[in-house]
Amino acid sequence: MKDFSQHDEDRDQELDELLQRYENLRKGRGGSYLEEEAFEKIIEYFESQEQYIKAFQAVEIATEQYPYSGALLIKKADLLLNRRQYDEALALLEQAAIFDNSNIDIYILKTEAFLALDRQEEAVALLNEALELFEGEDRVELLFELADVYDDYEDFDKVFDCLKEILQQEPDNEEALYKICFWTDYTGRNAESIEIQKNN
Repeated sequence: MKDFSQHDEDRDQELDELLQRYENLRKGRGGSYLEEEAFEKIIEYFESQEQYIKAFQAVEIATEQYPYSGALLIKKADLLLNRRQYDEALALLEQAAIFDNSNIDIYILKTEAFLALDRQEEAVALLNEALELFEGEDRVELLFELADVYDDYEDFDKVFDCLKEILQQEPDNEEALYKICFWTDYTGRNAESIEIQKNN
């Protein structure tokens, strides 16, 4: 037990030091410098404390210092989405894609923005494009996202198709198995559902 509490104390101390260095930087005190990863930790800390204004201030400073960081641009876009600044978030995500096109969060957050702006067709097109780029767990996550988009717009057959595709890739995916049972009632695709269940 002692080792765990020691580890927690060390982590708390490291975070306190980071926050102090960040405050010095924010107030323009000389010699203060933070690495990109340190900024990410500080922003995540403020978010975990639900201090979103401070998180946004930190990400503003961070993106000024690291304007080519895909990770920080994505983080800023996420915070802009929380503020309902959807167009600004989309612009930043376009920029982030130039530096880090293989980050799945770009596609997830863009989808959120498109849906908030009632641009469902663009959300569907984006996710279909992303499905060509990712595989494994990332692809499954994108298929769930796509199923949710179709669910929002009551295209239940397409929800079923997404879940079916997940189960072709991951036959034991419990969430997809549970959901496909639910959607079978809506779509009347009982024979297909029975066939899928048999194969699991």
